[in-house]
Amino acid sequence: MKKKAFKERSDFPIEYFTGEPHLELYGNTQCVVDGLKSVLEYSAERIKLSVGKRAVTFIGQDLFINSFSPEGAVVEGFIAAMEFSDAC
Repeated sequence: MKKKAFKERSDFPIEYFTGEPHLELYGNTQCVVDGLKSVLEYSAERIKLSVGKRAVTFIGQDLFINSFSPEGAVVEGFIAAMEFSDAC
């Protein structure tokens, strides 16, 4: 009940407050990932991140993590595709 009442007073998605992962894609060159648990794979063509119970894989060219913190990361480069799977 409190979550619903808060959501009605806020422009932010409820996921920001529940600890759920949140991804924001800006065109095909940048993705902000909140809720990052760990980096599972890292190369210029593939970056795989653990985000809670799931994993997200970025596939593209010249990929890199521009900023990294315990809360999240910013993946940049040419993002051709994103795949979601169960975390390993």
